[in-house]
Parts: sequence; structure tokens; C-alpha cells
Amino acid sequence: MDDQRQFLTESLLKAVTIANEVDEPYRNTAFPIILQWLINAHENTRSSATVSQNSDKQESSELRLPSSMSVNAFFHKANPESHSARFVCAAYYLLHTGKAEYFTQADILEIYGKLRTPKPKNSSDVMSQCIKKVYIIDGPLTPDKQKTWVITPDGEGYVEELLNGNAAVNNTSSR
Repeated sequence: MDDQRQFLTESLLKAVTIANEVDEPYRNTAFPIILQWLINAHENTRSSATVSQNSDKQESSELRLPSSMSVNAFFHKANPESHSARFVCAAYYLLHTGKAEYFTQADILEIYGKLRTPKPKNSSDVMSQCIKKVYIIDGPLTPDKQKTWVITPDGEGYVEELLNGNAAVNNTSSR
């Protein structure tokens, strides 16, 4: 029980530290999401160790994408139909291929270039839509004071539904 109490205390402290870096209007919304993400990440690590004994089962149950998976192959599988869906998919791709835990708008727009897809006219508006849906939240500033974002567990769930072929989810995002 002491290990669990220590883990929760550490998670709370980390969540407070991260939430304090989030812009004020989003801080109260961000805190429970960050805390849940930290707890889920810990649980996924523990369950991943158990699942790794069965590599066939691991592929279907693990969230990680192969680092060799191309962005084009990933987007072909997810098939996002709106800019906000593409932003969330890009964030998922960056996180789950191990390329970046936090990302900038430039990172997302770089993915658009790799996809040879027209960029949105107002990328800040698209990012705001993702934030309103709580698919993406503010991340820490980079050392050079650049703004970053991080995908939330809700955002990951949304992308996983796209990957599993739930077309109804795909069509609910605004273009």
C-alpha cells in the first residue's frame, strides 16, 4: 500500500507542476486530464511488461506504433477527414512512434507537408477546436520559449476509434 500511496503522491506533484505551466484558462481543465494521463501511463507500463510475454497479443493491445511506420501509412489507416482530426492524428503519431511527447504547430504542419495535403488556412483556429474538444492541451514551453501541446487520453481514444474504423467518429469533427 505504501508503494501505491507514494506513486499517487508523486503523480499528483507531477500533475500540479505540469498544470501550472498551462495557460490559466485551461489549467483547471488540464489538471485532471494530466493526472489521469500520468496514472494511465504508469498502468500501461505495468501491463505492457505483462503483455510483452506474448508478442502476438502485444501488437493488438499495445498503443505504440512501430517507429518505422510512415506517416503516410498511419494516415491512410486512420483516414481523418477534417483538419482537427488530422491535427489529433498527427499528435498521436508523434507520441506513439516515439518522435515527440510534446509538439508545436510547426511539427503538425510538417506532417501536412509529408502527406502532401493542403494546410488549413487558420491553423490556430484548428488547434483551438482540438483544445475545446479536449483532444489536445497545452504542454510546457520549449527551452527557446516556443509553445507546445500534448495529446490527451481523450484524443488518443478518438484516434484509436478512427484506427478501428469507426466512421461515425470521423465524421463528427468540423472541417
